[in-house]
This record gives sequence, C-alpha cells and structure tokens, in this order.
Amino acid sequence: MPGMPAPSLSKPLTLQQVWLLNSTYTDQQHGVTFRYPSVWKAATQFGYHPPALVRSELSQPVAGFTYEEDSFPRHQIVGPYTGTNLEGVGFVYSVLPTVSAGECETKAASLADDSGHSSVTIADRSYSVYETGSAGMSQSISGKLYATYSAGSCYLFETGVAIAAPGLADNIQSLTPAQSHDINTHLWSIMKTVRIIRRR
Repeated sequence: MPGMPAPSLSKPLTLQQVWLLNSTYTDQQHGVTFRYPSVWKAATQFGYHPPALVRSELSQPVAGFTYEEDSFPRHQIVGPYTGTNLEGVGFVYSVLPTVSAGECETKAASLADDSGHSSVTIADRSYSVYETGSAGMSQSISGKLYATYSAGSCYLFETGVAIAAPGLADNIQSLTPAQSHDINTHLWSIMKTVRIIRRR
C-alpha cells in the first residue's frame, strides 16, 4: 500500500505526529483517495477486537491504516496515549459490488450495532453513518461506518477506537472525555478528506 514507513520509535511520537494528515492513499481502480498520518501503519486491525469491516464475511477491506499503542502491560512509551487504556485507532475501507443504493444501505446496516443511522455530506456526496462495535475479554472497539453508493459499488469507510478495561493493567487510566472527543474529531477529519471519483 502507498504511504511512508512509520519512523523508528527511539523517541515517543507526539500528539501532532499521531494526527498529522501528511500522506495520501490512492485507489485508482475504485477512484478513491483520502489522507492519513504517515506514522500510521498499513493494517486493518488495531486492537483485540477487529473492526466490523474486518469481521464481516461480505468482503475483505481494500485498505486500512492504524495507530497502535504498546500491549498491556506497557513495555515502552509509544506516544501520547501510553498512560491510557487506548489500544489503537484506525481507518478501514472496503468496496462491495452492489446493484442499488438500497442494497448498499442493507449491507451497511448488517454491519452496524442497529439499523438506525444518520447522514452527512462530504465533498457533495451523501453518506449514511452507522454505529459499530464489539466487546469481550475486558476489551472493546467502537466506531462509525460511513456508506455511500456510486455506479454499481457500495463504498464503506470505518473509523474505530479500541480500548481495554482500565483495570486490565496497573497504572493505566481511562481516556478522559476530552481525549475521547479529540480522538473522534481527528478520525472525522480523516473521513472528511475522502474523495470518490468514478470513471465513466
């Protein structure tokens, strides 16, 4: 996958490095581009529980990029969330052959926690937004799934946050509400860079 390799962790990553959108992913086959931090690695799982697009039998993700902290107990300071129960964050992308917008919505809803959804507009394209999540073994993942239909394809983008129970290891604190809000705001910033241009 395109992108710069993650730097050596001889020094812990700063908050700015973790979230700086300085690399661009391009999928010429499906006409998709988006920006992501160059310190993230190309991967589709970033915690004990995989994202919904990875758990699904519908399709394998086209691409994914993730940032992960060290395992529990922490053995090294990786970045700004090492003292918290964050396992990792990620952005995963899939494309499914689909005959209609309605079928795309049905597929998206099958991956979500429930059928309820909202909608957002990004670059003049409407997306349905579903909540995703999974939990067990003192660990969980929660995220948002963005779905849109174009020219015979269902485009699915999932952002996710994986955490461990605070009591899983000593000296680990829960993410504060401010930190959680900040993480979700940054993940939304990645989603806002998505562009889909289909060749006719």
